[in-house]
Amino acid sequence: MAFKPSQRSQSEDIQMDLDIRPVMNLMVVLIPLLISCAEWVKISVIEINVPPSKGPSSGGEDEDAQQDEMKEQEKRLGLKIAVVHEGITIGKAATLLEGEEGEGPTITRKEDGKYDYEKLREKLIEIKKLIAGKGFKDEDRAVLTASADIEYQVIIDIMDNIQTYENDKKEIVPLFPQVNFGSIL
Repeated sequence: MAFKPSQRSQSEDIQMDLDIRPVMNLMVVLIPLLISCAEWVKISVIEINVPPSKGPSSGGEDEDAQQDEMKEQEKRLGLKIAVVHEGITIGKAATLLEGEEGEGPTITRKEDGKYDYEKLREKLIEIKKLIAGKGFKDEDRAVLTASADIEYQVIIDIMDNIQTYENDKKEIVPLFPQVNFGSIL
């Protein structure tokens, strides 16, 4: 005995258009909301130079003697900036400044405990003016060292203040744009 097929299978297909208006309304509201809430961040990069590793030389004694002779011929400034809790010390180049002898930091901290970046910049501008045109090979380089427990933001602030300055003509001029890192022994 054969069964009669269901009448539901014989029903007609109904043509229905998709209504995408609710999705479009959601996108019209959601996209401006996301753009207005997005955090706009300006990322800046500070270039630093890592000192070369000191390894055994591959040459003989003659090559070492030549390298020593070449180093003697080069005039190096050797500007070192050391950051400690008491303040900021400018090393080796401080001999260019008169009256900078003695113990302790070159630039002491302010009374409120903050580092005096303005005074640091003034001293470095003075050093830059003294060495201008004297033929120092590393006149644009400064070696920055800091104690292990100095805050990262302090180091970044010092790097920001030693790279450029505004001269008398209101032009931004490089001060010591090549920053190397060193370690305190």
